[in-house]
Amino acid sequence: MFDAHAHPGEICSNAFVSSASTCEYEILRPFRFKSIGTIAEGGMDPDFTLMEKAAKEGYHIGEIGLDRRWPDMERQVDIFIKALSIAKEYDRVAVLHTVREYGKTLDILRKLQLPRFIVHSFTGSAEIAECFIKLGGIISISPAAEKTKHFHEILKLPFVTETDMRTGKEERGVLLEWNRKLSAVTGIDIGERSERMMMEVLHE
Repeated sequence: MFDAHAHPGEICSNAFVSSASTCEYEILRPFRFKSIGTIAEGGMDPDFTLMEKAAKEGYHIGEIGLDRRWPDMERQVDIFIKALSIAKEYDRVAVLHTVREYGKTLDILRKLQLPRFIVHSFTGSAEIAECFIKLGGIISISPAAEKTKHFHEILKLPFVTETDMRTGKEERGVLLEWNRKLSAVTGIDIGERSERMMMEVLHE
């Protein structure tokens, strides 16, 4: 199994571990697959210098993105574009945090033509998911997706699975059950497919 989106807990090599704060730069270092980003929540100034340093060292970029729940969308867009530019310059995967701003996010991605990105914890429609996939992105779903009205339509598309939890025993158990449930519904070995798709996007 491979968790497409988790947060730093126990050190492991079978999860893509992400942080939305450059403050966790050192915490992420021991993980094999890691990404570091910044989002505009709380109005903190992003450390793009550290983010670029991390990209040079092999970190991917994220979480980054747009969230309608937070104020100052203009500032969010500016931070998002700068972070995406770092991902593109160093050919890193961008991990997108997007909440009710899929249209604006798609417009930015079309302009930047980013080669590799993951839309984590996707809860939008199948039509929106297809737009991201056509741009070269990967849709990642956590158990939270099961509560959305588009859930069964999303299962007809290629996707990867995530927990959005701290790595450890509980996270592994949740991922195992999530993969089993989706495999039973789709008739596909979701765990195997998810890991294969992640290794491809991570160039492993």
